[in-house]
Amino acid sequence: MGLIKACISLIALLTVLVALTPEQGSAQQLFNFDPVAIAKLRAGEIAREISDSMRESSVPEPPRDAVFNTGLLLQAGVRALLPVNQRGDVALPGSPSPKDPIELTEAQENYKAVFASGAEASPAQKKTALKAIELASRQLLSEGYGLFSKAVSDWLVQQRVP
Repeated sequence: MGLIKACISLIALLTVLVALTPEQGSAQQLFNFDPVAIAKLRAGEIAREISDSMRESSVPEPPRDAVFNTGLLLQAGVRALLPVNQRGDVALPGSPSPKDPIELTEAQENYKAVFASGAEASPAQKKTALKAIELASRQLLSEGYGLFSKAVSDWLVQQRVP
């Protein structure tokens, strides 16, 4: 009887694992990347959003600061792309720290300039924003957040289609 229960438990566990295993191309369905929602989160909230997403256990857990900076980089990119009418309640970045990665500082200065203009991002500002989002997506992947990275990458592809 004990062996039968163990086999049933194993089958149930395998069924759950198979159901949780993402299929190729389904990241968008498993993780809905909403750039406006991401843009409106506060700094700590973006890091928590990333940390709470599915992470690949085969990748060593990244330092908390790395996830935080990746989130801020992603957020700065999407904030620069926000339409003027959706910028309410979105904070401007604080003063950069000497410890901040240069890419993060550039992305935050970019969206600060976009907001200060009161207009849509210029082509150069869009390019800077998309570059920041692309880098954040690569960092998410290297930190083990493959589904999150895939959803961001899929969204990026849609943004580049004329």
